[in-house]
Amino acid sequence: MTKLQFLGTSDAKGVPRILCGCKVCTEQKEINIRTRPSLAIHTDEETILIDLSPDYRTQCLRYLNENMVSTVLLTHAHNDHITGLGDYSDALFGYGVKGTVVSPPDIIDIVIGRYPYLQNRELLEFAGKSLWKTGEYTITFHRVNHGHNGYSYGIKFMKEGFCFAYVSDAINLTSEELEPFVHLDLLIIGTSFWDEQAPLHTRSVYSTKEVMEMDEVLQAKQIIFTHLSHDIDVEMRSQQLPSHMMFAYDGMQYELN
Repeated sequence: MTKLQFLGTSDAKGVPRILCGCKVCTEQKEINIRTRPSLAIHTDEETILIDLSPDYRTQCLRYLNENMVSTVLLTHAHNDHITGLGDYSDALFGYGVKGTVVSPPDIIDIVIGRYPYLQNRELLEFAGKSLWKTGEYTITFHRVNHGHNGYSYGIKFMKEGFCFAYVSDAINLTSEELEPFVHLDLLIIGTSFWDEQAPLHTRSVYSTKEVMEMDEVLQAKQIIFTHLSHDIDVEMRSQQLPSHMMFAYDGMQYELN
């Protein structure tokens, strides 16, 4: 059995945002309080983590205090996805266990360049790979357009009878970039705003309405939205989604059947 656990579901700025007076930020409904994006994947063999957000320590204390993460997959090297790396290394040392950080070679090179001291940690290994196998899963990384912010990687998980993907930071994908992420059992995709009106060249992540309009192309059995800004009121907007789509929230668990 595989269980997904959403540790963080916000965009880069978190929700509530600093010094923001909008309704979502000021009301602070529990379902709308979001830390930076990260996903834990609990299999029978291990716990895998996607991204190490600046809120990694807080997320561990809330949700993972009994599960040491043995493998971390990085989507890209932006601040909201890798800044928890130092805390992860310290946790490995504290537990006395080994951990591996996996991402394509270009991302690993950037990460090591920013954290050169971590190369000397005996319990932390960096693996520059675009394909990784662990347990029953074959995991592949696929480069996608991240708009104004460059590029990122979507991560695809394949096992017999089930296929899902995590694409947190993407926009305006070509048909070639979309190809690995169609006809999935589950697509987890970032949509920071419900209907973003900023010029396309200034943006970096899809809106929820844009992904809804892509539904016939994607043909996913289930779609979960993450990387949500303060524009998304989960309770209100959930009522406007088709039955096979849903918003994630911090702490949400989802079993893969």
